[in-house]
Amino acid sequence: MRPFGRGELDSLYFKYPLFSAPKVSANKATPVDVTIVGAGPIGLTAALTLARYGIRSVILEAKNTFNDGSRAICIARQSFHIFESIGVIEPFLKKALGWSKGRSFYRGKQILEFNMPDNDNQKYRPMYNLEQQFIEKFLHDAVKKNPLIDMRWQSKVEEINIENDIKKLSITDVNESYSLESKWILAADGANSTIRNLLKLRLNGQNLEGRYIIADIHMKHDYPTVRRALFDPDSRRNGTVLIHKQPADIWRIDYQLNEKEDLSIATKENVVRECITGVLKDIGHTGPWDLEWWSTYSANTLALDNYRYGPIFLLEIAPISYLYLELED
Repeated sequence: MRPFGRGELDSLYFKYPLFSAPKVSANKATPVDVTIVGAGPIGLTAALTLARYGIRSVILEAKNTFNDGSRAICIARQSFHIFESIGVIEPFLKKALGWSKGRSFYRGKQILEFNMPDNDNQKYRPMYNLEQQFIEKFLHDAVKKNPLIDMRWQSKVEEINIENDIKKLSITDVNESYSLESKWILAADGANSTIRNLLKLRLNGQNLEGRYIIADIHMKHDYPTVRRALFDPDSRRNGTVLIHKQPADIWRIDYQLNEKEDLSIATKENVVRECITGVLKDIGHTGPWDLEWWSTYSANTLALDNYRYGPIFLLEIAPISYLYLELED
């Protein structure tokens, strides 16, 4: 969600490009080895990894730009090694904020400080903070330059048909509908996965009680890049607040809603602003700030029973838009 008077992609720090759907072409229906559904961090990384081994792929993305809001912001060290292996590490190192420390506070008093394993022998820091738009942009910049990857925006998968050894996807874009034969299909289309729904798969596990508002704000604030956790602060009694510094003077604030708070009211802009003002008071910030974006999430521990169904691999199942992004090798 964006503040009143601002468009859906009207960001304070990021200019969203708008990508056109592929033009009408008979080549769009040419059979491919691998089709990747979803152009988020996982899908883009998968395409670049395949290209590293000389494997061609097609990426299908239903939207016409990158994901809005900073979403997944924390990137683990192992992911930076993966970015290095696929030749995209330089922009990440220039933009991301590395960190290794966390501090926890109870009612305003620091009760814990931890340091993740880190030393001079490590090439990269344990964690990096970077808004997801930049993660996607840097990966997409590399995808555009790679002749082995065919990126198709505004391309929605409508149906999957698998008969014997023939696998076909029915695809619709703004110019035409067509059928694409693919040896393998990688589903990297996130929480509301089209592929998972077409396969009629259900996530199993536990829905936890916590409900959270996740908000990005723009402010000048000199606190270092560490993870701050506030337990039972004055602004959110019996609740938890997480605060992360990001590039471009953007700060991520997650605050927990209590069981009596109505979500339809808690997500209203004036209520969000009031709650953030309270959190900033807790950390001693009295200077100006501006609201960039906000959303909601709940805590879940959900998974599929199986992540392979014949020629289809489900690479990314993320039921919530959470803080930590770790791309597994």
